Amino acid sequence: MKSLSTHAARFKPLVFTLVALLMLLGGYNYFTLPAQEDPKITIREAVITTHFPGMSAEKVELLITKPIELAIRQVPELEEVRSTSRPGTSIIHAKTYDHLFELEQIWDDLRQKVRQAESQLPDGTQTPQINDDFGDVAVVTAALTGDDFSAGEIRHYAQHIRDQLYSVTGTKKVQLHGIQPERVYIETSQVKLNEVGYTRAQFIQILRSQNVLSAGGEVELPSGSLLIDPSGQFNTLDDMRNLLLPAPQGGTIALRDLAQVRIGPVEPASRKVFFNGQRAVIFAVSMLEGQRVLEYAPRLKNKLEEIESSLPIGLNLDIVTYQAEQVGNAVFGVTQSVLQTLVIVLVVVVIFLGVRTGLIVGTIVPGVMLITLAVMGFADIPLERMSLATLVIALGLLVDNGIVIAEDYKRRLEEGVSRDDALNQCGRELCLPLLASTLTTILVFIPLMMAQHPAGEYTRSISLVILISLLTSWLLAMTVTPVLCRYFMTMPTPSSKTPEKGAFHRLELRYASLLRAVLAHKAVFLVSILVLFGLGVAGIIIAPKQFFPGSDRAQVLITLNLPAGSNLNQTSTTLKQLFPVLSDDDAFEYIDDYAAYAGYGGPRFVLSLTPLDPATNKAFVVANLNSYDAMPQAIKELRSMFKRQFPGVNASVRGMFLGPSDPNIVHLQVKGPDKSVVYEYGQKLASEVKQIPGMIDVWHDWENPISRLYISVNQQQARRAGVSSADITEALTHYYSGGVISQFVQGDELLPIAIRGEPEERRQLSKLYSLNVNSKGGHSVPLMQVADVQVHPAAGAIQREDMTRTLTVEGRPLYRSPEDMAPRLQSIMDRLSEDLPPGHYMEFDGIITDSAAGKAALSANMPLSFGVILLLLVAQFNSFKRPLMIVATIPLLVSGAALGLTVMGSSFGFMEILGLLSLAGIIINNALVLIDRIDIERASGHDMDEAIITAASRRLRPIIMTTVTTVFGLMPLIIAVDALFYGMASVIAFGLVIGTLLTLGVTPVLYQLMAPRGVDN
Repeated sequence: MKSLSTHAARFKPLVFTLVALLMLLGGYNYFTLPAQEDPKITIREAVITTHFPGMSAEKVELLITKPIELAIRQVPELEEVRSTSRPGTSIIHAKTYDHLFELEQIWDDLRQKVRQAESQLPDGTQTPQINDDFGDVAVVTAALTGDDFSAGEIRHYAQHIRDQLYSVTGTKKVQLHGIQPERVYIETSQVKLNEVGYTRAQFIQILRSQNVLSAGGEVELPSGSLLIDPSGQFNTLDDMRNLLLPAPQGGTIALRDLAQVRIGPVEPASRKVFFNGQRAVIFAVSMLEGQRVLEYAPRLKNKLEEIESSLPIGLNLDIVTYQAEQVGNAVFGVTQSVLQTLVIVLVVVVIFLGVRTGLIVGTIVPGVMLITLAVMGFADIPLERMSLATLVIALGLLVDNGIVIAEDYKRRLEEGVSRDDALNQCGRELCLPLLASTLTTILVFIPLMMAQHPAGEYTRSISLVILISLLTSWLLAMTVTPVLCRYFMTMPTPSSKTPEKGAFHRLELRYASLLRAVLAHKAVFLVSILVLFGLGVAGIIIAPKQFFPGSDRAQVLITLNLPAGSNLNQTSTTLKQLFPVLSDDDAFEYIDDYAAYAGYGGPRFVLSLTPLDPATNKAFVVANLNSYDAMPQAIKELRSMFKRQFPGVNASVRGMFLGPSDPNIVHLQVKGPDKSVVYEYGQKLASEVKQIPGMIDVWHDWENPISRLYISVNQQQARRAGVSSADITEALTHYYSGGVISQFVQGDELLPIAIRGEPEERRQLSKLYSLNVNSKGGHSVPLMQVADVQVHPAAGAIQREDMTRTLTVEGRPLYRSPEDMAPRLQSIMDRLSEDLPPGHYMEFDGIITDSAAGKAALSANMPLSFGVILLLLVAQFNSFKRPLMIVATIPLLVSGAALGLTVMGSSFGFMEILGLLSLAGIIINNALVLIDRIDIERASGHDMDEAIITAASRRLRPIIMTTVTTVFGLMPLIIAVDALFYGMASVIAFGLVIGTLLTLGVTPVLYQLMAPRGVDN
């Protein structure tokens, strides 16, 4: 029967044309495929924000958060619901299950449930806002600054710039951060109103009646209709200031004599933005799906430069974050590693096989890589560090099939077989064994391909690229390589048919001699292997654990937590004290620029970095460094500076991270129904965690209790005075927060007109007692006659998780990873839990549970993967014993992997587990081709021992070549200390060297012990 190789030789014009076209397409795809820094993770989260200004956190929890939680919990696709209740604000995060990708219908159901819950919310609750674009990433953020311009002028220019940015092809959304909404304030003194004889209600009613925005109707005439446009509105602020009001005692009085009229930002402000210490507006620009950031970002940058050139002097437009630079560093950096690995592999192959044979084998390597890029385009796999670096890992494996084919073809020629027969025989004999070995390597990555976890989604492109590249490698090895051997491999001369006397021949002889000794002392050898395996397991157990490594971005992230109850002005003041420190070139010369967000976490500029929930006592700063090498120094010195100069601020300083979440923070939770118990034990837990050496940034998310003014209304006295609780609430709101009474037209904007007390009066607590409360009858009484004012403690924040009150303690261990800290933290929780009332408990959260869940998701499909591998091996050998021999070699990789972790100082995490999977595939392949060759030798008439030694010697060169090419191919990742792949590459390199050496001894021993003595099939 003709083999696939024979058919390829027959139709070689078609084969080579197809390969060439696919390679050209792959080269084209490299420059056109969407490129990104890291793999995309689906953000399966929506945020529901509801406001009720002035309501305490306790009431927000019970009256707003809880009804909405109960409603959305009816959406079956939701896995987790977390909420934060703060004074005046409810924030709910709804997260779906990890296996879901089509989210639009889920969010529609969520909106419907929220709308249904609105009827249960108290009067005065603002409409809940649902953000299901929580995962949109800003590929470019830019800052507009200008100290000489008013907030209104900055807003006007920012809106104009935003409109122009939408003209850039590929723009999805332009969000403005730092825009301060404005309103017209009429600030009046209670004393002046009393002097004139106005009650506040009368004063408000007069102002409302003087500013009318409604149309006057329409007059129908025989010739047509005329609109009636009465002039009953204020056109300018001076119109408002000059308004004449009727005085109760007769005559008139101008509004300017009673109140100050001005336009100002809405107070209290909820968020502010700064760039390099200046007030700023940040443009967060996200691009459409399918766009290539390396092309879109430069277009946007050119547009920004064009816009900046047209701005007035004093207005500056600067880029804050530019994702194209990060993507370029990631993609082109990994591409450089791929090219270096390609050269290394080709050189190694030439050294081992000679120039002619080495070039024949090496020819398919660039072909496989380019065809892989072509198929990635068909499969919509983008270019990013994960998919490209997988090519580095796979390069050593890509030549394996080609080496086996070339070696076999060369030996057949040396044995006197004709070129055509050698091509047909090696294609027929090796087609299925090489396919089986390729499939086993692919199958070990099935658990990763099917893992339902963000970590699996983050690394899934590894399994897909392995699948594409190895199948392509097998196909080219069975078609292109034999044809190249047929035409370019030289026929051996009579003298060259004698056994080689070179270094490799001497190595084969020494190996054969050593193998005879091993076979003669099987028991001692196997016991030694078991001891090495035990040491390897122990080494992995004691190796430091880290779910994912840190990022190589030259950015420092600073999170500031002021005491709960701090308003935005206090937070902004703290930032303004910080800015001169960060701008000090002598102290922090490595900081290029920085952006700060007061009251929230700013835009999402990295997919895995979730912005902070809004809170007036929080701030977030991102500082761009001039070099990643300065990162350790920057973090150390900034932490020291905050501890020294800002002792009252809980400041967290950290670098960026890789993976779906920050792997360096521990999260411990206290849960239960009683909030006083939860808070008490949360405080105890935080105190215990803080005592652990090397633990920094310890705090909990219920923060500190705050004080609130409790107005206790005496209902009997209120009824006698003719005022109600609603009258008292309205008076307080209008005086302090500013009640909206009308609207003012300014260009194309409608500004609310709000009336409130003068700033000096509003800051004096004593004025609260004399505040006049207006009754519906038109008279007023001082507040102190109908109510008592008391100061009560209140919660700063109340957190819930899945309907249960939950306090989370977090900390950052400096010397060990959270996974390594878990046993000690568990003992602390166990001790404190002994005294917890029934219904309350403590547990881990965050990276410790994420890591466990990620590994569980990976291992969930391990039985399926190895079951299919076993089935494949049984089908190939039609035997049970041989597959068991092959599977028994898998543990051999443990010793080398443990040695790699120890020598290279790497942590054991998710990527290193993937390295073990890669090793398993390679070790299985080595054992498979070795056992297959032993069977061939036995079928040709050799006895058991001679067949084992002959086959092992014959397969020594391909096995060693695969090992050497793979290990040397990983050197660029190891030498460069690649942020993501360093640990994985170290595990594969050391595990492969040790595992291969052990396989060359263990597989022959197991075969001698388990295979039947007679020749079988």
